Amino acid sequence: MRLGIDASNLRRGGGVTHLIQMLGAADPPAAGFDTVVVWGADSTLAQLADRPWLVKHAVAEFGDNLVRRALWQRSRLGPLARGEQCDLLFVPGGSFATSFKPVVVMSRNMLPFEWRELLRFGFSPQTVKMLFLRWSQSRSLQRADGVIFLTCYAQRAILRVTGPIGGALAIIPHGVEPRFRKAPRLPRP
Repeated sequence: MRLGIDASNLRRGGGVTHLIQMLGAADPPAAGFDTVVVWGADSTLAQLADRPWLVKHAVAEFGDNLVRRALWQRSRLGPLARGEQCDLLFVPGGSFATSFKPVVVMSRNMLPFEWRELLRFGFSPQTVKMLFLRWSQSRSLQRADGVIFLTCYAQRAILRVTGPIGGALAIIPHGVEPRFRKAPRLPRP
């Protein structure tokens, strides 16, 4: 099987770190995948270690322009994934606009679904962005063939907003990198 990963909206921070760590720990042949194809920004792809099973495809830098990224997903991603003969598309960023099927989405961002936190931004461009993400991620979760949540709390909170989701649901927490597994130390004064 061939797995496609849409990393077009992962440019920095936790999303990129998660992708790097996930692919670093992955053993696709053991999971039944002979190839993993990743579409992302040059800056994201440069941080992914080269692997014999990994194919990297750069997409145009969109910056923070959600609309342009959604248009690329809608018009280009599906044909590209079909051209790569992908059997499944994984979207760790939570939003997709492609017609490609099947799609599995990971919900990693609770902020658009927490009114109290969202409203802390006041009336600002950040609030508008979060409202757009709330709409686009809700729509994506409802259309996905599978949804991965990081916690039970996230699943419950998001399902209160989206209502029932037709795809398969799973809870898969983030792993803990070995560098964080250290014996307790005496605190500094």
